[in-house]
Amino acid sequence: MGAKINIAVASLIVGVAGGASYGMMLVDETKLKLIEVLKDKEQAAQNADRMRILNDNAVKRYGKELGTLVRAAGVPAAPPAADDPAKLIDDARAILAARDGYRASLDGVRATLNSEFDALAAELGSAKPKPDKVKQILDDLKQNWPNKEKDMEAATRKLLVDLNLQQAPRAPKPEAASTPAAAPAPESVPAPAPAAKKPAPSPAAKK
Repeated sequence: MGAKINIAVASLIVGVAGGASYGMMLVDETKLKLIEVLKDKEQAAQNADRMRILNDNAVKRYGKELGTLVRAAGVPAAPPAADDPAKLIDDARAILAARDGYRASLDGVRATLNSEFDALAAELGSAKPKPDKVKQILDDLKQNWPNKEKDMEAATRKLLVDLNLQQAPRAPKPEAASTPAAAPAPESVPAPAPAAKKPAPSPAAKK
């Protein structure tokens, strides 16, 4: 009887220990999941901050870079020095070059919204728009839309690259020069068959 009691007590102790161990495993697993969730949340917040800063810089880029050139134009390198006419001309050219570069990027997007759109605006702006003409313009726009959509995408992508919001696409790798095909092996010419030996003359023929 005492032995049975001892076995029961031992089993109970083992069961309690096993349950406690399993419970600790669940607690550790919950802690790990909570840590992962907090890491993901922190990473998302960092990404949001980084994107906000990137957008703010993009909005201000044109004005900042062009403003730097404008403020520095004509200013002598050393304050006591006199104005340098050559530097003044160079600074003015740099301002226009920067303006032209920015405007080209913006005009590229605007150009994709011209042509049929302008014709449609002109017709609708008349005193009595002609439905037939409007229909013709819309039909032309529908027909040309696949190419126009590609042009809009390319112009918008260039603008985003110019604003540092997107990386420029990598230039395609030059195709490897095709190696000339090996010349075909010359056909083997069969060797001529050995000439048949003439039979030796018989003794009667010798006489």
